[in-house]
Order: sequence, then C-alpha cells, then structure tokens
Amino acid sequence: MAKENAPVMKEKKKNRFPDVYALLFILCIAAMVLTWIIPAGAFDRVAEGSINRVVAGSFHYIDGVPQNPWDMLQCIYQGFINSSSTIFMIFFCGAAIGMLEESKSLSTAFTVMANKLRGKEAISMAVIMFGLGLGNSAGVFGNLGIAIVPIGIYLARAMNGDDFLGFLIIYFGLMSGFSIGFANPGILGVAQTIAEIPIFSGTLPRLICCVANITFLYIVTVFYYKRIQKDPTCSLNYEPGMQPYQYIGNARSGGNAEDPSKLKLNKRQAIVVVFFLVAVVACVSLTIINSWGTKQISAWFLGTAVIVGILSGFDMNDIAKKFIKNCAPMVSASFVVGIASSVALILSNGQVMDTIVNALSAPLAQMGAVAGAGFMVVINALINILIPSGSGQAAVVMPLMTPIADLVGITRQVAVQAFQFGDGLSNLATPLNGPLMGCLAIAGVSFPKYFKWAIKFILIEIAVATIVTMGLQAAGWVGY
Repeated sequence: MAKENAPVMKEKKKNRFPDVYALLFILCIAAMVLTWIIPAGAFDRVAEGSINRVVAGSFHYIDGVPQNPWDMLQCIYQGFINSSSTIFMIFFCGAAIGMLEESKSLSTAFTVMANKLRGKEAISMAVIMFGLGLGNSAGVFGNLGIAIVPIGIYLARAMNGDDFLGFLIIYFGLMSGFSIGFANPGILGVAQTIAEIPIFSGTLPRLICCVANITFLYIVTVFYYKRIQKDPTCSLNYEPGMQPYQYIGNARSGGNAEDPSKLKLNKRQAIVVVFFLVAVVACVSLTIINSWGTKQISAWFLGTAVIVGILSGFDMNDIAKKFIKNCAPMVSASFVVGIASSVALILSNGQVMDTIVNALSAPLAQMGAVAGAGFMVVINALINILIPSGSGQAAVVMPLMTPIADLVGITRQVAVQAFQFGDGLSNLATPLNGPLMGCLAIAGVSFPKYFKWAIKFILIEIAVATIVTMGLQAAGWVGY
C-alpha cells in the first residue's frame, strides 16, 4: 500500500528550441525592436529599367519610423499578401501531386522503379541532383523547386528513405547549382551589369565551382541516405518512440512497403503517371521558353490536378473533395513562407535596412585586396539573411561593393563572385528564406533540427568559397 505522504515527482520540462512559427515570430519581434535601436538611414536610388540601383556614397541618416507591435502585426499580414503567389503555388502544386497519389499511382511507380534499380540508388540520385543543379545554374527551375519537393519525397520513400531525403534530393539538387549559377541572368547577369563588366564573363571558373558544389551536396545527400539505412534513428524525421516503418519507406504512403517486390502498376495508374510526367516536363519547358512565373505554374498544376482526377476515375465531386483534402498538408508550408517574408518588411518599413547594409560594407574599405575579397563573401552572406532575393540584393549591394572594390584594388569580377558566393550559399542557412522553410515544412522537419544538421556543411561551403575568392583575387582574375 502506497504511503499517503509519498512525494509527488514533478516532471521536468525540457528546454526546447522554438518551433518554426515561434522562431519566425521571435525574429519579427527582434526586427521591431531593432527599428527603435538602429538609426534610420537611406541610400539614394536611381531607376534603371526594372532595377532600383543604389547610388554609391549616398548614404544619409533620415527621420526614423520605429515599428510598434501593431505595425509588426500588419507587416506579418502584408508578408502573406506579398507572398500570396508563392503560397497559392504551394497549394495548387501540392494538391495536384496529392491527387496523383489518391490512386497510389506515384508511390507505386517509384517503388517499381526502385525495385529495378535496387543497389543503384546513388546513381539515381546523381542523375536527378546533377540534372536539377546544372539546369538551375541558369535559374530555369527557380519557381518549380517548392512544387516538386513532394515528388522527391515519394521517390525517397520508394528508395526506403525518409521524407528529409526527398527534400535533399530535390532542394539540395536545385540549390547546389543555383547557388553558384554560371548562367543565371536574374542574379549573375544583374550583378555583372551593375559592376559594368560583360554579362556571363568569367564562365569557366564559375562552371568549375558550380560542378564542385553540386558534387559536394550530392555526397552529403548520399552520406545521409547510407547513414539512415544503417541507423534509422539518425533520420531527421525520427522522434523518440517512433518505429522505422512510421518514417522510413512507403508505409507512410499507405502501406506499400509491406511487399514492395510484388507491386505492379495497373493500366490506369500507368496512364496517370505518364500524363503527369509529361505535364511536369511541359511545365518546365514552358517556364523556360515563356519565363513563366508562379501564376502560370499554379494555373498549370490546377488544370493538371483536374485531369489527373478524371483519368483516375473520380467524378467531379470526388475531385473537388480530394483537391481540398490535399491542400490541407500544404497549410504549414504556406504559412511559413508568409511569415518568413515579414522580417525584412519590418526592417524596411522601419527605415533601418540601408543602415545595416552600410554598416556591414564599411569595414571593407580598410582591408587589403586579398583579405577584402574574402571578407566580401562573409558580408554578402550576412546581408542575404536580411535580403533573401538574389536580384534584390544585387541591386543594393553591387553599387556599394563596386567602388569599394576599385578603392581597395579588388577586381570587379572578383567582387561579383564574392557577392554570388555569399548570396547563394547562405540561402541554405537562413530562416528568412521562404522556399527553404516551405520545403522543410513539406518534408516534416523543423528548421532548428535541420540547421543543427546542415550548418557544418554550409560552413564548409562558405569557408571554401572564401578561400577560392581570395585565390582568384591573388591571381588578378578579371574574367574577360
């Protein structure tokens, strides 16, 4: 018989890192506070076509507009409005892929393919990641990244991997090339135009760096895959108490993992899969040819979802219900994208963004050419946290970096490369990168867990990029 006066054991609360919503809200509060601490300032800007170019040496202090809690909440709302095109693309693309999986067509097709490629998973990942990386070095897949991560997840499950592996195959594949794109007109082209050097000059060193980066992130992905095969608890989708079948393989798709060797595509499933793949290829082609944006891509996937439903044998009522049902898993990713865009908006409305950029760039003028070139990479990586848009950052940073480069003795081609390294590589590390956060949400991995796992690889990339940039400056690289 237990004693009445037995002490009651109090369960200790674990110190947990904030989840993604709490983290982004905390960052919004921090940005609001900074508008009260940092003096407001602005650069003069000159419109050149679609670019508002900063005038170097024009920074001046202005009257501040400190943001209060009410302003902050309105900025969060405005962040959703500004990101609405991306948010709806997430819904429509996710629903289309979900519609495809209502008949188990996609998971079955990938499982059959995985059975035939058993033991060659590394080759399959190489084909996909190098294809995506080299294609996105020209920015051709930029708007499709968040749309096709769910496809990568189904592929990863068929390979007896987890959802995070699907994220790595698609998102790391895309960003490995995009980060050091040697033919990206929207970022490299803009930066070189502002720096007044020939567009796409200096291709060979950038091509070498791009292929090396794709190779590095491919090795990271294969390493992760092999590690979770040996120890499933190393999966980023693992939570204490979970059994492997709950987060590894096709069991999460509805139990296909029970006997994968006997799975076969029926005729209807084959037709649906072929149609969907043709639709995706056509969408990519039309995006490249016609420079489609999120509106056209979203509309394409909306129509694709309806046709997939018809081919699957569903009536219109079923299609409508299944479409809404498959939008539901995308809510988390959509909200993350909306909130992530709010932090920069708060700083911008508070008139302190230019002050921060000016303060970060000022020390460069005091350094030598080689050290300054390396430091430019770090500065651009920090600025990218505040200005995730590559073309937007180029419009702000390059007019400042170009005269500083001339003053210190850094070649303009090296200054462009330092911008590209800093802007591109840090995209994998900032919680203000909406597509990154959205893709992580789709894969079911929190940003803190991802960051803890990925930061060592990202730091290696940035360290190597810094050394390469210093080496290019030491060699006097002009690229034309």
